[in-house]
Amino acid sequence: MRRGFKTEAKKLALELREELGADAHVPFDPYEFAESYGIDVIKLSTLGTDARLEFLKADGSALSGALIPVGTGQVILENDAQPAARRRTTLCHEIAHVVLEHSFGISLANERKCGLAGDQEAEADWLSGEMLIPYDGALRLARAGAPDVRVAQAFDVSLAVARWRMNGSGARTVAARMRAKWQP
Repeated sequence: MRRGFKTEAKKLALELREELGADAHVPFDPYEFAESYGIDVIKLSTLGTDARLEFLKADGSALSGALIPVGTGQVILENDAQPAARRRTTLCHEIAHVVLEHSFGISLANERKCGLAGDQEAEADWLSGEMLIPYDGALRLARAGAPDVRVAQAFDVSLAVARWRMNGSGARTVAARMRAKWQP
């Protein structure tokens, strides 16, 4: 990931949220965002059996989502058999590729990885995390001592994503330092 990207992603995620009228303390709606950007989201269950099976056997594991170029735009294929929190995370990841204007053929994402690699993948992961749980929101909950379960509920994400953002963003470390600074 290029130097300074995490700082840029914080700002960009807040701008993207603002476009939807959402601040840093409420869940992000990737479906509304995709619609406002003209990105169609196609549920895997709406495809015919042959097409659905083709995507599911792409690498032998369950497909979470795919970003597919169509003309000058893109569509996102989502596995609607997965839990809603997982689908929201996958959509944010694929949307991050679009917002960051990453070049690709077809980006297939399963439960463990996306089809793109390197800096593009790291950037999409980080931006999608900021879209789902912005640093400001994570810091507020860290200062309140919120456990990961409460964070997951507050932002409508999985427990794993809540844990990743609360630890990876540094919000808990900053909150602990703030408490230590002001304690006698």
